[in-house]
Parts: sequence; C-alpha cells; structure tokens
Amino acid sequence: MEVKFIGFPEAVLKSKPKGGKTVKKVLWGDWTVVLDEKDDYRKIKCRGAYGWVHKDRLQDERLLEINFVDVGQGDGCFVVTPKDEVILVDAGEADNMYRFLRWRYNLNRNRYVVPIKHLIITHPDQDHYYGFRDIVASSRFAVENVYHNGIVERKGKDVLGKKENGFLTEIAETHQQVVDVVSNDALRGRKRYPTLLNNVLKKQPDAKITMLKKGSEIDGYTKNDDLSLEILGPLTEEKNGKTALKYFKSISETKNGHSVIVQLKYGNVKVLLGGDTNNVAEEYLSEHYTGFNPKTVAEADKEEMMRKGRAVFQTDILKSCHHGSHKFLDDFLSFFNPVATIISSGDNETHTHPRPETLGAIGKHSRGIRPLIFSTELARSAKEKTELKEKDILLLANLYKKRKAASTSERKKINSKIDNIKYQIQRNIAVYGMINVRTDGEKVIIAQKKEAKGAGFIIYELHPNSNGELEFKM
Repeated sequence: MEVKFIGFPEAVLKSKPKGGKTVKKVLWGDWTVVLDEKDDYRKIKCRGAYGWVHKDRLQDERLLEINFVDVGQGDGCFVVTPKDEVILVDAGEADNMYRFLRWRYNLNRNRYVVPIKHLIITHPDQDHYYGFRDIVASSRFAVENVYHNGIVERKGKDVLGKKENGFLTEIAETHQQVVDVVSNDALRGRKRYPTLLNNVLKKQPDAKITMLKKGSEIDGYTKNDDLSLEILGPLTEEKNGKTALKYFKSISETKNGHSVIVQLKYGNVKVLLGGDTNNVAEEYLSEHYTGFNPKTVAEADKEEMMRKGRAVFQTDILKSCHHGSHKFLDDFLSFFNPVATIISSGDNETHTHPRPETLGAIGKHSRGIRPLIFSTELARSAKEKTELKEKDILLLANLYKKRKAASTSERKKINSKIDNIKYQIQRNIAVYGMINVRTDGEKVIIAQKKEAKGAGFIIYELHPNSNGELEFKM
C-alpha cells in the first residue's frame, strides 16, 4: 500500500472515480493510503473513510500539523512534525486531550503505543498541566522528554521554593533536581503538580524532566534544523551562584509570568506559543530584549522599542497568551504583529475569557486588512463533553454487567459495543472546537469544522506577499 497526503487546500472523497456521492471532505496534509487506481483516479482510505480522488489531489510531502485542541478552559496544543514526531504543549485541566489522542490514534481498537517525543508544560497552572495526568499514567503513551519552566510547587510556606531578595532560588533545572523535590513525600504532599511529575517518574521511567529557559536548545529542533523551537522565556538570572527567577508580586503572577515561550519556525512560517505570559512579565521581557519598559518608554523611543521587540517576538500565528485575558500591555502585544491569533478558552469559568477589550486590541495590533482571530470556545458547536442520554447510561451499565458473566467470544462483542460509545465521546473533542493549522513552510491553512454534520471545514489560506510576509488571502 502506498502512503500519500491530501493536496492543497482540501479534497473531496467520492463514491466513484469520476463522480458519485460525496463520501467525506478532507484537509491538506491528511494521511492517506492508496488502495486502488483507475486511470487518473485513486481509491484511498482517509480519516476512516474510503473514496476516490483525482491523482492530482495527492502529494508525497508531509506537512507540519499543529492542532489547537478544544480542552475547555486552558491550553492544549498537539503538534505532528514532518518527521512524524509528536509534541504536546500543555493539555488543559480536564481529560479532553487524553480523549482526543485516543480518538486520533484509534486506541480503543488497536494496541498501538503512541510515542510522544516532547511534552512541554508551559507553567504549573492546573488548566495547563492537569490534563496530562491520564496520558502519563497510561501504557498507551511513551513519553521521551518532559520540559517545564523550572518552578515546582511544594508543600509548606515557600510554595514556589525559597525566595531571596525578590528571586526564586530553588529552581529545578535538571532531572535530578526535579526528582529531589517530587519524590520527597514531605515536599510533595497532596499537591497536584509535583504529584503529576512524580507519576511521570513512576509510569514513564525512561522520560527525562528538565527546565526550558531562554537559550535552551531541544535536540533536533535547533536553528540549524528544518523545524526549530526557539525558547524565548522564561528569563533567568544568577543570584548567589544559583539560577533564579524573578518573583512577580504574587504566586499566580509569578507562575504565569514565567511561562515557557516557544517560537516555532518551519521554513518561513512562525508560530508563537506563550502560555499565560502576563503584563508584569511583559515589562520584564521588554526591558531584557529591547532595553525599554513599555509603561515608561519615552515617545521618542517607542519606534526603536518596537523595532527591537518585533525582531524577537514577531510571528505569523499567535496562540493568545492567557486565554484572551485583559492582563497584557498594548505595546508588547504589538511586538507579535501576527496575521492570525488563536484563543483557547472554555465554559464554566469566572474570568469571562476572551475579554472584549482583548479581542479589539488583538485586531488593532495585528497585520493585514482583516486580521484573523480564532477561538476554540466559539468554534465549538457542541459541549466539551458529550452528555450521554439516559438510555446510553443504562446501556453501558447493562453491557458492563453482562460482560462479567460472558464467555470469551461474547466479551469481544460486548467490548466492541462499549468501545463504540466511548469512541463517540472521544470523537466529539476532535470534531468540535479544534483549530487546525497546516503548513509546508511557505503557505498555511487554518481550518475549523463547520457545524452541520458532513459539511466539512471552513478554510482560511495564508500566502506570502511580495515582501515575503504571510497574509490572509480573501
């Protein structure tokens, strides 16, 4: 069987080589297997469906795929590289990312173990890390590397570790330093973050846990590689011979402000992921990278500050920091100058994210006549979790009861029925709310599912203009 990928920007699978009914609509870069051919048409399997497409709708090149999963309140980014390596950046608080991955790899119906090359926790807030708990505990995932921002919460008075002269000085940079904290019952207590990291040590014994900071390099993703991950933050300083992080006013602002900031670059395309970077951190980052504080900069120096800021932070696609919070600085937001911004937020939260003033500011400080703003919460056309109907609950209970007394052959049939119900729950996360980004390093599509069943995707294309900058093609 020959493996191909769907061509730009999408394709329609048909029931017959030269027509017939529409079977499924699929996206640029979707993985396919060629099963048969007839003249210039190919029968393929794609996204679980079988159909015919013209041979020109297929390509050999694998793309960079970035999926902003609808994890509800929080962030969750699933990346598949052109080398077919998986990178996870945050996973929300609930189990949405876990259920999405089970659907994506059809784990209810096979024994495949998903290799996760890199798992990045931008900072220790529950709506970014707690969704990893089922992933690291499962034997269906093999995690190679875990990265964090160096802050490990602990039990006691110094929740973020010792603070000296306005700096945190008990930073867990190395794997052993992480082990020393999270394997200590007295320090770990019942706190969820160190418990998660301790479970990584127990359930993923081959995984290494290390800190990412400005200048860190991830092997295979350096500036010399086709796909690079440049780490722009957190910023560290040396205090009394120790690596230290500045304390920002409060525990919450410090954890958020020192989020891992990743500028992902593939070819000429940049995507910036900034965790929950906030206004106090933006002052600190701006002073470091530009020499100016956006809150006190003289009007005569603003142009120079902007030039230096954009040299570091300008991107094509921005994952909005802190779910569309109002805690940002307008000048720093202008450093990003994106053509598209993606906001990850959810229901049942008290912050009313994304804030109206933030949406307005994002549009104002983005480039192009019509800057694009996407929201996982707004894209969703169903609730985050499929609410099982009463008949489904009764059916599941009855199936579990029958399975206890069933023969081996009967158990297989019962398990299949149970899996089908679970599959629908997991599929919901993939279908509704997710923002799909695909690129070959030159052009980009950003797609979200249309609400009507079988209607396919609404697709936005980004192409380089005469200056080589990506712009939205209307």
